[in-house]
Amino acid sequence: MSANPTKPITPIDVAAERAELGPALEDALLRTLASGKFVLGPEVEALEKDFAAHHGAKHGIGVGTGTDALWLGLLALGVEPGDHVVTTPFTFFASAAAIALIGARPVLADVDPATALLDPALVERELDAQTTCILPVHLYGQLCDMRAFRTLADKRGLKLLEDGAQAHGARRDGQACGTLGDAGTFSFYVTKNLGAAGEGGMVLTQHDEVALALRQLRDHGSPVKYVHQRIGTNSRLQALQAALLNVKLPHLERWNERRRALAARYDAAFAGSQTVVPLARASGATHAFHQYTVRIRGGRTRDEVLKALAERQIFAAVHYPTPVHLQEAAKPWGYGPGDFPHAEALAREVLCLPIHPFLSASDVERVAENVLALAQE
Repeated sequence: MSANPTKPITPIDVAAERAELGPALEDALLRTLASGKFVLGPEVEALEKDFAAHHGAKHGIGVGTGTDALWLGLLALGVEPGDHVVTTPFTFFASAAAIALIGARPVLADVDPATALLDPALVERELDAQTTCILPVHLYGQLCDMRAFRTLADKRGLKLLEDGAQAHGARRDGQACGTLGDAGTFSFYVTKNLGAAGEGGMVLTQHDEVALALRQLRDHGSPVKYVHQRIGTNSRLQALQAALLNVKLPHLERWNERRRALAARYDAAFAGSQTVVPLARASGATHAFHQYTVRIRGGRTRDEVLKALAERQIFAAVHYPTPVHLQEAAKPWGYGPGDFPHAEALAREVLCLPIHPFLSASDVERVAENVLALAQE
């Protein structure tokens, strides 16, 4: 057990990250301030190049937010109003909302209950003559079966956009996040494995024409100043955020490896439990463990366990308590309770435990012991 059983254990530790990086973050900010180049510019270009290279992608296009990455990515792939785009009901709402922002229709398919990832076989059942794109979400840091989705998209002549907001550096079957789809989107929100000091996003693609479209779309459809070839928006990654991310990027793989080591400790602690059941790992997956997620199936409900943990200064989280199709904003899409039973069951049972790279082994032991004890009460 932890030497300090009352020390708060939180989902992220920004102070510990800053302490590990030393003065490098401050130096990057001062360098950027002195440059006077605050929008796009050299810092953004460096991040685009290096983040793309880290994943084995040809192009990286920095944008304002992860949500912008999604809807601009869809636009760059040619999704239009009235099109159908198939995605998951068990994700952050932005994945589906980005589709609706274009005027396209989000079409949902249920998930694999073992992994919580979008099920390719169920997606195929939802394809129709209006479907133009599939949008798998790499939930919690584990990649969907992108080979299956690529095969399905190619067979039907569809575009494929990966939502990798939680999967920086994740791989499956040797393929990195964002490289088997026609494009892949990322968020640099504070809590991500690679997080900025605010908002930021990026789209990766192997295709020159998609990269060109994205660079125009993020800057009011402009290839050069005051020339506008299409309707775009203002979604240019800020240089100050890119400067911070440039400092952090070289540490991403080491931090992810630490997350995997902590996950292995949780795995060992929960092995054989019928009340605390970790989500399954896909064969060939290199998980980024943005979240370590279990299902609570004991005598106490998930919400009761969550509350009791907080009383013990252990701050777990629920991602996500209400599936997409049961949100008020989703009513126009025509779904209701019972339409996606796997997603609804996960929403009732999932609990995301602290797993940032600055936790100690004793912290993980304390979390696991308390979760097991509370779930069985």
